Amino acid sequence: MNVLKNFAAGLGRVLKSPALILWIYFASVLIALPVSLAVKNILHESFGMSLVNENMRAGFDLSWFGEFSAGSSGLASTFGPWVTGIVPVLSNLESLLDGKLLRGGTLLLAGGAFLLLWTFFAGGILDRYANPGAPRLRVRFFAHCGDNFFSFLRLLAISLALYYAVFRFAANPLHSWVENSTRDVTTERTVIFYTAAVYALTALLLAFFTLVFDYARIAIVVEHRRSALFAFLRGLRFVFSNPVRTCGLYLLLTATGLVLFGTYGYAAPGPGQATWRAVVGAFLLGQAFILCRIVLKLWFLSSQTLLFQSAQSAAAPAQAMPGPTVL
Repeated sequence: MNVLKNFAAGLGRVLKSPALILWIYFASVLIALPVSLAVKNILHESFGMSLVNENMRAGFDLSWFGEFSAGSSGLASTFGPWVTGIVPVLSNLESLLDGKLLRGGTLLLAGGAFLLLWTFFAGGILDRYANPGAPRLRVRFFAHCGDNFFSFLRLLAISLALYYAVFRFAANPLHSWVENSTRDVTTERTVIFYTAAVYALTALLLAFFTLVFDYARIAIVVEHRRSALFAFLRGLRFVFSNPVRTCGLYLLLTATGLVLFGTYGYAAPGPGQATWRAVVGAFLLGQAFILCRIVLKLWFLSSQTLLFQSAQSAAAPAQAMPGPTVL
């Protein structure tokens, strides 16, 4: 099965399990809800029923926000006009490439809970996509979630250690080198070029390890592995053995994600919504975007599972073929 067939068939398997998409969506909402309520309480304490409240209903009060941001810290510092539209996605991407996504501790608990959520669900999700003909029972799904959870948890620890190493020994030293090398440079274009090169290298390393760990998780489920270390080595060997197909599929899915982000960035409204209809419309559009991101993540897993299984099937006859008889 070639890359395009894996790509199309992967989406088909995702769309055949709409309940799975909704399970993940509602679980994500439950994790985000306490953080949202905490921000709501902070804002209520800041302006309550004052004139600022009326100004915020009519759009956005920049004079109030200037005072609020000057004295805010922790979770309060995450609120601003940038929380709408595509800006939060771009801000998170910048924080990821800078190695600052989980610094500070304000959202560390929610981020850790979200990682554990995906780690728990991954076993059931991959079993669903690896065995589409099996009964779609909640008992089977959660049984595979629990059965593979600790293997995935150990694999998560390995992945976090490697991601830390990328920033500690590659990205951060390179950023420091760029800062020192361009300190006396008067042309801004040169600084932008070097910084973009460091970002590109960091993104390339993160994408490579993400690809390896995706196939490591698939190997745990499909090949019934228990060792996270050997699963990681299996994922590494699979990517190096099939570089064109694994990277081609990853790039195709990444391009689909970029189209999705670009479409949402073009359609998403800014913070100046003054009517209930506009607010509800912006909210629904945002939730649709979140659902599409969940579908994209599942699309990655289903397509990569199909590729892994097709490579296994292609290798099996070659391994079973008897060698020449020695007389």
